[in-house]
Amino acid sequence: MAKNDPQQKQQRTFFVKELIAFAVLFILLGFTVFGIFQHSVMQNVDIGLENQRSQILTNQSQPSIRIDPNKGTAKITPSVGGPFRSSTIIFDKDGTIINKPMLGDHFYSLIKSIKLDKTQTDKIYDMTISSKNFTSHFRTLLVKVPESNENALYAGNYAMIVENIDADLLALKSFQKAIFITIIIFWILAISIAYYLSKSSMKPILKSWRRQRDFSANAAHELRTPLTIIRNQLEFLLTKPNDKVVDQAEKISTSLNSVNQLQTLTDRLLTLSRSDADVVQVNLQSQKLDTFFTEVIRPYKDVAASQNKNLTVNIDTPGSGAFDGGLIRQLLVILIDNGIKYTPTEGEIGIDIQRIKDNLKIKVSDNGPGIPDTDKKRIFERFYRTDKSRNSKTGGNGLGLAIASFIVDQHHGKISVRDNQPNGAIFEVSIPLKSHVKVI
Repeated sequence: MAKNDPQQKQQRTFFVKELIAFAVLFILLGFTVFGIFQHSVMQNVDIGLENQRSQILTNQSQPSIRIDPNKGTAKITPSVGGPFRSSTIIFDKDGTIINKPMLGDHFYSLIKSIKLDKTQTDKIYDMTISSKNFTSHFRTLLVKVPESNENALYAGNYAMIVENIDADLLALKSFQKAIFITIIIFWILAISIAYYLSKSSMKPILKSWRRQRDFSANAAHELRTPLTIIRNQLEFLLTKPNDKVVDQAEKISTSLNSVNQLQTLTDRLLTLSRSDADVVQVNLQSQKLDTFFTEVIRPYKDVAASQNKNLTVNIDTPGSGAFDGGLIRQLLVILIDNGIKYTPTEGEIGIDIQRIKDNLKIKVSDNGPGIPDTDKKRIFERFYRTDKSRNSKTGGNGLGLAIASFIVDQHHGKISVRDNQPNGAIFEVSIPLKSHVKVI
């Protein structure tokens, strides 16, 4: 395609849009997954903090203080059953840490600089503590213990529950990195997918565009021929104003033939345009097969005889079947017209229609010039003609077999063409018959 080809431009547009769509999708997915994981991790930590606050306020599994009456000393019993990596720092009303023995020297040296901030009471917040060698991160909940608490260590003081979340933050950071790498990898894959999808998306569009372009060009060409003939004949008749009709019968007949050709072409173009718009509906009706096909074929015996051609008919269709009578009639007319049109004088046209179980078999043969093998696959395309058998000089417009193929498709059947030995072609149609029609 050319550099400024609108088709190529449209394909690039599809590619960019799909690439952006994939990128946005992966980014949103990454943020969503990471957000859910982060929320789950922190929620578990917060639940642990809330449980510890409940234990402190209800005096369950808390550190206790016992006074020895003989020695006058106090002995602190650490809490049991608390979450791993969590500690409780107890402040008095003045903000002094009063449970230093429970915390251990190492931990106390880390948290001794913490100041009591009473405005954070009953709030969960993050706290970062730094020392010379490392930095630790904690999730914190400050609790004001009532004076009525049975444990003298807690009563009237502030309990700061702290849980180390370094491991959680490390896991989140690793997970974030994994998500980022995954997004990059899948986004690179998305480039290939977007390119493939853009090409796949353009195929039916390009096919439809070319089909429409060819259809318009060919239709204009086909319409131009009969219109030119009619105009020329009428212009000639204007030069003979004193002639009688009988004197110019040949010119009038030629014009009428062109009018008929123009009407046929217009009707077929209308049928195809309706099929493209998907507005043609198959009207299935029960038909008595022998009667239907006999009536359709009867006029063609006289047509063939008038052209010194032999028409052989075999109809073996017992019973009834459901199909669209108007469309099947049009199908037969197209196939029989073709057979007569391309059969030479004294030639043979054969029509064989049989019912085999629930299938209708239609066979129309002629001994005309035949169809080359290279053209058999394209014979049902619109406006397509072979050099020999579909020449416009015969009056054809290259639409008949396209309509025939459409009618067969609408009845979920098959149509094909093969050679007739020694000369000619055989068109074969197979259509499934319905024994009854459901009335809606």
